[in-house]
Amino acid sequence: MFDNEKTVNSKTVLGDNVHLIGIQVRGEGRVTIGDNFHAGSGCEIITENHNYDDGEAIPYDDTFVTESVEIGDNVWLGIDVTVLPGVSIGEGAIIQAGSVVTQDIPKGAIAGGHPAEVFEHRDMDHYETLKAEGKFH
Repeated sequence: MFDNEKTVNSKTVLGDNVHLIGIQVRGEGRVTIGDNFHAGSGCEIITENHNYDDGEAIPYDDTFVTESVEIGDNVWLGIDVTVLPGVSIGEGAIIQAGSVVTQDIPKGAIAGGHPAEVFEHRDMDHYETLKAEGKFH
């Protein structure tokens, strides 16, 4: 399901029952989004950075460092979440509104902040029961 306008590049793979509300995918890296994904408005997934380490100009040159982003099944991103290059967000994770995800988030984690850090975990027994019963929003 696509709500409102999205920008998704040709290297983006979407699972089933994906809900995107104004999400933007920036860069040439691969993005994989699992089933039953929900993203609030204003979210961004970024797959490349300017080359500042070994480039030929300061502060950066015309080349980019590209990394993929992987988002598991049943992930929920709140409004205005930014996911940076090279990040993996595990199945069933929830990312708090306004967060910047700079590192991997494990399965079932609830994370938030800038940078996003895990502060809680879902009740995984309950999660697995709902999953087994096919109860997806």
